[in-house]
Amino acid sequence: MPLRTPKFWYESSGSLSNMLYPLSVVYLIMHRLYQFLAKKTAPYESSVPVICLGNLVMGGSGKTPTALALYDLVIKKKIAEKPVFLTRGYGGDCVNGTLVDVNKHSYTDVGDEALLLARKGITVASISRPQGAKVAEKQGADLIIMDDGFQNPSIHKDIKLLVIDTEKPFGNGQIFPAGPLREPIGAAMKRCDGIISIGGSLKTKLLEYPAFIYPLEPDHDKNRQYIAFAGLGRPEKFKKTLERLNYDVIGWHPFADHHPYKLEEIEAIMAEAKSKKAMVITTEKDLMRIPKEFHETILTLPIELRFRNEDIIVTFIQKIVNLHKNRS
Repeated sequence: MPLRTPKFWYESSGSLSNMLYPLSVVYLIMHRLYQFLAKKTAPYESSVPVICLGNLVMGGSGKTPTALALYDLVIKKKIAEKPVFLTRGYGGDCVNGTLVDVNKHSYTDVGDEALLLARKGITVASISRPQGAKVAEKQGADLIIMDDGFQNPSIHKDIKLLVIDTEKPFGNGQIFPAGPLREPIGAAMKRCDGIISIGGSLKTKLLEYPAFIYPLEPDHDKNRQYIAFAGLGRPEKFKKTLERLNYDVIGWHPFADHHPYKLEEIEAIMAEAKSKKAMVITTEKDLMRIPKEFHETILTLPIELRFRNEDIIVTFIQKIVNLHKNRS
C-alpha cells in the first residue's frame, strides 16, 4: 500500500530520523548486495539506444513529465522516429512486458504513470526491464525512454540521467527509511551521465540541463472556488501551484503517492464540492486512478517540462545515439 511521504524526510535530521538510521544501514547493505549479485549477470543490451531517467529520492521528482518532454524533443529534432516508453508500471502486475492500451487497461493493470505515458506514445510496462525492452523492439522502436530504472542493473543504458527537483533535492540527506534517498548521493552521481535539474541549478561538476515545470492553464473559471486533491510524492506542491495561479482553493485533500482512490473517497470529495458550490481539481496523474465516470466532472491542471536550452541536451543525446548506431 502506498505510504505518504513523511514530513521529517524534508526537515533537518531529528530524533525520528536518527532512530531509523540502523534500518537505513540495513537497507544500504541490501542495496549494495543486490547490485553486487546483479553484476554477475551481464545486463541486456537492447538493439536500440536506451535513455534512462532516474531519481535519487523516494517519491516524485518529475521523471514522467521529463519523459514526455524528451519524447516530443527527440521526434521534433529527428533523433528518433518511433521512440517507445518503458516503465515498471508501479502498482501493476506486468512481469514480462505489456503493451499499454488506455482503452483496455486500468492503473491496477499497468500503473498510473504508464497510462499517462500511453496517452502520448507507445508504452510498455514491465517489471522485467529486459523483457520490456524486447517488447519495445518488436514494436519497431528506434529509441527507448525508460521512466525510472536508474538503480536497476538488468539492462544496459546508453544515457543515464538523474531528474532532480532543486527545491528540496535530497531532503534531509539520509538513506531510506531515515530519509528519502534511495542510495548515497556520491555513488549515484558517479554512475549518471548528467542531471536534469528542475526549477534551478545544483551547480555540480556534472553535465546539467536546467528545466522547469510549466502549468498549461486550461480555460478554468478563476471566479469559482475549488476543492483540490492530489496523491503525489509531495502533494503540497500541487496546492502551491494552484494558489500561485490564483485558484481559490477552499478545500484540500493530500494523499500518498500512487494512492488507489476508493469510490467513497471520490464521492466524499464530490459531495463536499457540491455543498460548497465549488469545482473539483486534481492532477492528470491522479485522474488515471479515478473511476472514468468522474472524468467529465473533475478538472485537471496539465503541466509540461521545458528545457531552458534544449539545443544542449539535443546535441548530447544525438552524439550518444550516433555512437550506438555505429556500434550496431
